[in-house]
Amino acid sequence: MAQLVDVEGVKAEIARIPRQEASTRRMEHPSELFDVGQEINAEEVGRWREGQLHPSARACEIPALRSFLLACERGQVLTGPITKIVPFGVFVQLAPDVVGFLHLSELADEPAQTPDQLVDEGELITVEVTEVDLQRHRVRLSAAGGSDRT
Repeated sequence: MAQLVDVEGVKAEIARIPRQEASTRRMEHPSELFDVGQEINAEEVGRWREGQLHPSARACEIPALRSFLLACERGQVLTGPITKIVPFGVFVQLAPDVVGFLHLSELADEPAQTPDQLVDEGELITVEVTEVDLQRHRVRLSAAGGSDRT
């Protein structure tokens, strides 16, 4: 299901916001988030094959994350603390209000069964941005030169 929106400042253009672009929050129906006539912020993320505008309200939901992703570039090196360790990787604080995920396979050159064999929570780690995905609102990371112990 999609939301129909009238795009302000664009002559008579109607756009559809697909459910996956409405919000990062789970919902059964868009009426849980939006009211008819409500003004929302959305960003153009592309055009459909027919040339119709493809907006995303989701892209504007977390301004700090959006700003971070727009400023990120492939090959950029960042350092941040590991905030959480899970069986398949670690979460790294990349900026205030921005956490990235580093998969176990990208964590180190040496094989390990679990990330906690290689790093500790709170440890500073240097990562390299390998891909910025604006549509999925994430950044792919790889370990850059191992971790810096604190």
